[in-house]
Amino acid sequence: MTMSSRRLARELAIITLPQLPKDEAKLDQLELDFLVSKAVQMLCDYAKQNLADANALLVKADQELSEIEIEHSDNARNVDELESVPLTTGQLRKQLELIERSLHLASEALDIPEIATHSAHIIKEVNCKKCNVTLEVPIQKTSESDVLSFFRQLITTYMEHREQIDEFLKQIKAKWRLDRMISIDRDILRLACAELFFMPDVPVKVAINEAVELTHRFADDRAAKFINGVLADLSETAGQYRTTGEFKLQEQEAAATHSSDN
Repeated sequence: MTMSSRRLARELAIITLPQLPKDEAKLDQLELDFLVSKAVQMLCDYAKQNLADANALLVKADQELSEIEIEHSDNARNVDELESVPLTTGQLRKQLELIERSLHLASEALDIPEIATHSAHIIKEVNCKKCNVTLEVPIQKTSESDVLSFFRQLITTYMEHREQIDEFLKQIKAKWRLDRMISIDRDILRLACAELFFMPDVPVKVAINEAVELTHRFADDRAAKFINGVLADLSETAGQYRTTGEFKLQEQEAAATHSSDN
């Protein structure tokens, strides 16, 4: 399983997490498959919008360049054929920024087909002729990909341990209350903790780095620094938990030591 496969699985997981049931009942396999298919569909819609936005930026750049040519004094008397005109560095930089943004949107959109092809299910609309109702039904493909396999492992691990995960996050920094966090930050932290504490096949540093990368994609640099700080505080504790199966914060250890000295 490649790093790319796991990264795609994490992206699917972060989209799916808000749709998971809130109660303690185990998530039904068919329900999970359906949520994955819907997440892929959302990503495909996102890709289409990205490409439309990218095209709009290129059209805007073309129009602005045309306006610069038309309004330039060298073309005051030209109607049928405009002469090329020099651009200032400021004008050129502005157009390059539009093109760069366009390329970034297109680059993001190119990731989506790879995610879609890894889905083990596709959504099909089925029409009932008797009741005239259209239903969305997940149709299973012949084999499961590495992406979906890791996705299942990640979501299942989180569902089985989510109370412990929230407790870990509550204890590590009292000032960072889960209920006051932005939802995307909270979900990224929860998935990262699932990997840190309960998925020993994922190295601790890799789990942290991937969570930060996920934050860059779905949030911003400020959020990424926040996520990195929280997980860095948890990294040593996670390593101990993997070895001993016990959760003990360094602050608690220091307090216990101080108490025994007195």
